[in-house]
Amino acid sequence: MEQIVLGDRYELLEKIGEGGMAIVYKARCRILDRIVAVKVLKEEYSYNVNFVEKFKVEALAAARISHPNIVNIYDVGQQDDVHYIVMEYVEGRTLKDIISQEAPLPVNQAVDIAIMICDGVHCAHEKGVIHRDIKPHNILITDTGMVKVADFGIARAISNATITFGDNIVGSVHYISPEQAKGEPVNRTTDIYSIGCVLYEMITGQVPFNAESPITVALKHIHDDVVPPRRLNEMVPENLEAIVLKSMDKIPGHRFGTAQEMRNALLNIHASNISDYNDRNNKTIVMPPVQHERDDKKLKKKKLTPTGIALIVIAILGLLSGLVFQMGNGIFGAEVTVPDVENINIKEANQKLKDAGLKMQIIAEQPDEEVEKDNVISQNPAKGQKTKKGHVVKVIVSTGLEKQKVPYLIGRDLDEAEVLLHNKGLEIGDVRETFDDKYAANEIVSQNPDEGTMVASGSKVDVVISKGKEKKSVAVPSLVGLSLTDAENKLKANNLALGKVDRQDSTAYSADKVISQETNSGVMVDEQTPINVVVSKGPGPTAQTKTIEFTLPSQQEYYKVTIKVRDAQGEREVYNQLHPAADNVSVGVTYVGNGSAEVLLNGKHDKTIPL
Repeated sequence: MEQIVLGDRYELLEKIGEGGMAIVYKARCRILDRIVAVKVLKEEYSYNVNFVEKFKVEALAAARISHPNIVNIYDVGQQDDVHYIVMEYVEGRTLKDIISQEAPLPVNQAVDIAIMICDGVHCAHEKGVIHRDIKPHNILITDTGMVKVADFGIARAISNATITFGDNIVGSVHYISPEQAKGEPVNRTTDIYSIGCVLYEMITGQVPFNAESPITVALKHIHDDVVPPRRLNEMVPENLEAIVLKSMDKIPGHRFGTAQEMRNALLNIHASNISDYNDRNNKTIVMPPVQHERDDKKLKKKKLTPTGIALIVIAILGLLSGLVFQMGNGIFGAEVTVPDVENINIKEANQKLKDAGLKMQIIAEQPDEEVEKDNVISQNPAKGQKTKKGHVVKVIVSTGLEKQKVPYLIGRDLDEAEVLLHNKGLEIGDVRETFDDKYAANEIVSQNPDEGTMVASGSKVDVVISKGKEKKSVAVPSLVGLSLTDAENKLKANNLALGKVDRQDSTAYSADKVISQETNSGVMVDEQTPINVVVSKGPGPTAQTKTIEFTLPSQQEYYKVTIKVRDAQGEREVYNQLHPAADNVSVGVTYVGNGSAEVLLNGKHDKTIPL
C-alpha cells in the first residue's frame, strides 16, 4: 500500500478491517511512537455534511470516556475530504469470531465477558453516552481475555430516529431493541437489551431472533417472545436464564435499570456456582446441640464396652465398603473414548454413543450443503477424546439443503435484485446484456431459474439486463449555408439533434447562416447524436455583379430561359424570359460570396456557370 500519513502524524501501515461505514487501518503515531487503529470514513459518509458534523460531536464526546473495558478514542481529524478517528489498537479477536467458532461458550466464560461489557457500558452511561449498537462485532477480546467495547459515539452518529438496513446495519438488527426498531427515543436500557441479546448468543450459539429479511427480524424483536435459553442449552443455570430474559424484556422499564445492576446480578451467578459446588462436595453435617457441663459429666461416666467398640468399627467398615461399591466409578471417574458420530444418522449416532456409555444431546438443527438430512454435522467432545462415562455429547444435526423460492426480478434494476436475492440467501449469477425496447438500461429483462422455483440456499440466479433501446445509424446531412432554424429542422428530420452552436464573424456567409459543421455530411452516426455547428455573426459577403452571356440553340422555334443563382444567401431565381431560337442572351446577375448560376431551357438543365 502506498504510504499515507494523516494529519502529518498517523502513518497507515496496513488495512485490518472494513465495515459498512469505514475502513480500519493499523497505524503508527509518529509523535508518540505507538501503534494505533485509524478508522477512515467511507466516501459516501464523508460528503454527508450532517453526518460528519454529528460524527465529530459524538466521537469527541466518546473520547472523554476512559475505561479498561472500552476501546479508547485518542483523536478525531480531517485531511481534505478524509475524515478519521484514532483509537486504541487492540490485538485479539471479535466476540463474533469467538461465538462463530466456539459457541455455546461455557457459562463461566460467557458470564465473565458479559460482566466486563456491563462495566464498560455503565461507565459510558454515567458520562451520558449511549452506544446504540452493542453487538458481538463491536466487542473485542484481547489475547489476555480482556473485553473492550468499540465504536462508542460512532454508533450514535449513525443512528437516527429511523432504521436503515444496509451494509453493516443488517448485522446489527439481530441485537436491536424494540424501541429502536420502532424509531422511539432510547436510553441506557436500550444498550442493556442489546447486551442481553449478546449474552443469549454466547450461551446458546444462536441469535435471539432470525429471519430471511432484516425487517422481519426487527418485527420479531417488537412482537415475538424469545425461546428461553435453557431449551437450547440445558447447561444454562436457571438464574442466568432469568437475567437474560429480564434484560430482553419488551418494556424498557422492566429491564435492569442500569448496566451496573445487571453486572451485579451476573456476579451472583459466580457466587451461586461456588455455593452449588460446595453443597455437592462438602455435605453439611447436622450435629446435636452441645450439652451442658453436667450432662458431659454423665457421659464420661458411661464408658463403652469392648463389644460395643467392635460393633461400631464393623458398622463403619460396612458403611464405607457400601459407599465404595455403589459409587466406585462416580468417585474414581471411569473414562471412555468418544466415538465418531459425524455424518451418520442421529438414530445410529445415538445408539453408538449409548454403546460407549455416553448420552447424546441435540443442541441445534441447521441446513448443510454437504451433510444429509438427519445426519450429525458436528459433535462436542470430538471423536477420540477421553471423557467420563455417562457424559453428554452435544451434536448439531443437519436439516439438509435449505430450499429457497426464487423471487421475481423482471423489471428491477441490478442493485435491487441483488438485495432481494441476498435476503433469500441467494446470489446473482451470470449477468448478460441486451438491447430492449420495453425495459430501461440496467433493468432485468429475464432470469434463470424463473420466479417461484425452489432452489438450495446459496444458489445463483442468472439474469439478462437491458442496455436500453438499440440506436440505429443515420447519415449526417449537409448543413452549410442553411439558416440555424433550417439546419435544426433538417437534423430533426434525420433523427439527429442540434448540438453546440458557436458563432463567429464571417464575410463569406451572412448572419445566422451555418458556416461549418463538426461532423461532415455523409458520416454515419447513432440516432439522436448531437451535431455541433458554427454560425455566422456577419457582416457577410459583399454583393457582386456579373454578366452571363450565351447563344440559344436552333432546334426549337422558342426557348423559355430561366436563370437560378446559388450563393451565400441561398438559392433564388433571377431571370425568366422567352427567347427565339439562336438568340444571343445577355443577363447581369448579382451574387454574394462564392456562387454559381444554373441555366434552364424550357425547364430543363442546360449549363452551370461559376460566379
